[in-house]
Amino acid sequence: MGRGNRSAASSGRRFPPMHVIRTILLLPLASAFAPATSQAGLRSTSALQSTDGGTHERDPKRPHIVILGGGFGGINAALTLPTLPWSEGATPNGPLAPKVTLIDQSERFVFLPLLYELCVEDASLDEVAPTFSSLLEGAGRGGLSSLSGLPDLSQALLRFAGEKSESGEGCEVSFLQGKVEGIDAPNQRVVYSTSASDGIESIEYDALIVATGSEISLDAIPGASRYALPFYTVDQALELKRRLALLDAYIEKGSASEKVNVVVVGGGYSGVELALNLIDRFASDKVEVSLVHRGEQVLEYATEHNRNAGIEGLESAGVNVMTSTSVVEVLPCDEETTGTSPVEQQKCMLKVATKDGEKTLPTTLLLWTAGATPTSERNAGVRNSVLPRDVMGRILTSPTLNVPEYPNVFAIGDCSRPKKTPYPGTAQVAMQMATVAAWNIYATLVYGNTADLKMSGRESKLLPFKFLNLGEMMTLGSGDATISTLGGLVELSGPAASWLRRWIYAVRMPTPKQRLVAGVDGTGRKLARGRAGGNRRESKPVDWK
Repeated sequence: MGRGNRSAASSGRRFPPMHVIRTILLLPLASAFAPATSQAGLRSTSALQSTDGGTHERDPKRPHIVILGGGFGGINAALTLPTLPWSEGATPNGPLAPKVTLIDQSERFVFLPLLYELCVEDASLDEVAPTFSSLLEGAGRGGLSSLSGLPDLSQALLRFAGEKSESGEGCEVSFLQGKVEGIDAPNQRVVYSTSASDGIESIEYDALIVATGSEISLDAIPGASRYALPFYTVDQALELKRRLALLDAYIEKGSASEKVNVVVVGGGYSGVELALNLIDRFASDKVEVSLVHRGEQVLEYATEHNRNAGIEGLESAGVNVMTSTSVVEVLPCDEETTGTSPVEQQKCMLKVATKDGEKTLPTTLLLWTAGATPTSERNAGVRNSVLPRDVMGRILTSPTLNVPEYPNVFAIGDCSRPKKTPYPGTAQVAMQMATVAAWNIYATLVYGNTADLKMSGRESKLLPFKFLNLGEMMTLGSGDATISTLGGLVELSGPAASWLRRWIYAVRMPTPKQRLVAGVDGTGRKLARGRAGGNRRESKPVDWK
């Protein structure tokens, strides 16, 4: 990115330093502990959605903020914006409380770290994938501020900023289920389509947040889209649940003359967690789980403690780990599968390249966690714009997370790149970006765009994004997990970490009601699994550093 992109990070800002803001906004460490990438749609909760096609005009008296994508970044931004010090009427201290519209293709937000728990019924659908309508209920009426469930922080922000206090109530927050077809940045419009209408519609905005995240793409590997099942969405988790049930029946009937080979592609957080949980689920010598990773070691971006715990878990569980191995092609089995069982129809041959040459792996079930990218087909509409992007499809922004050529357009999470070296594609990055982007949108609407801020000497109102790594958590099986936080000062693994991980996820749910449901439901399910002998392999002891 050009040098000019960094001009917004003025050194003489009146607003508090970033470490103060982060301390206020990120009090619960739980908001940092989701190692998955960001995700996200539903019936509209306002009159913004139409079914006859056309254009949604923005209210000239009320700013309209549109958010594309309801993953960790998008939903957090939607819940944070109403808590900022908007005015009920136009005043010198703040603009009129805005309309906020969140647009996503899906009806439900996806809590990726608990996706496998949903697959094996260790978590409920409402806990892992609540609807956007339930998450946004009460937003804009002095209720929630972010996905971590913090109270309204606008008054504290104002005191630190030296501004007068104004009520933050009155925002109208709605959800619109639709597919983004394009962004007309020069005319400040988003073009989208809905399942209820065959036509194309558009919606105007005063400020835009692009938070469409990334998705697993199988297009680069021949045959992968035919045989591989990605593991990234609720529908994919439920499909995996169905396929595992078919495998159970297949094994019980004695149909498998040889071992059932389950292959997981991708040795990042999701791949390692999925492989270990599959071992726990089957607990059978008739099932072999392999993990294929093209890097030299699995969990290469994890903390040393979590990486070592993950590698130990893979070794003790008997997972066949193949590093420095790339998938070349997915081929059909040699045997004729027409008219056979659903399990045999899923069988394939995985052609891989290793340091010693190419070979093929017989595969009964192929699962894919690698290759998440912003350039997936789902996000094609975002690329239909003049917004600048890098070779990976990420939108190039300034350190203040807005696009220099279009200062009222912000990009956060996996689909953005505010510096030369991209930030990790994790939930905590997206959530922290959402908070900064929300404030910068407020500052932009109060004081004008970046050029106006420079002329008025108020450029310091925009905050540059600085990532604060608060730690990470991983599940290593139904009764095992590992946690590393506070820069390695606290490191925990074993059954205690498994319980703590689940409780932290319950605490970070967005509403008191959902926190209670998640806490009670998660605790009850873990207790039930423990009584049923659900912890099928020996976990490591608790290890405090």
